[in-house]
Amino acid sequence: MSVLVLDQATIDKFKTVVGSTEIRDEHGTIVGFYRPAITPETVDQYECPLSEEELLRRSREGGGRPLADILGDLRKRS
Repeated sequence: MSVLVLDQATIDKFKTVVGSTEIRDEHGTIVGFYRPAITPETVDQYECPLSEEELLRRSREGGGRPLADILGDLRKRS
């Protein structure tokens, strides 16, 4: 992978980016894409939208299928 070193002003602009972002030049041409690094600090800012009660209810409810069954079905499709 190549490495590109940026000046502090550009880094400060990238720090405001929340998710994957297109990078374009002044003419609107796509230059590339940027995806912010995932760090413990950035992950900690997100909260699960489900309440503790809902998470407990779902864990008690059970259901689903074994992974082996899912993989077997996918193999049959290809």
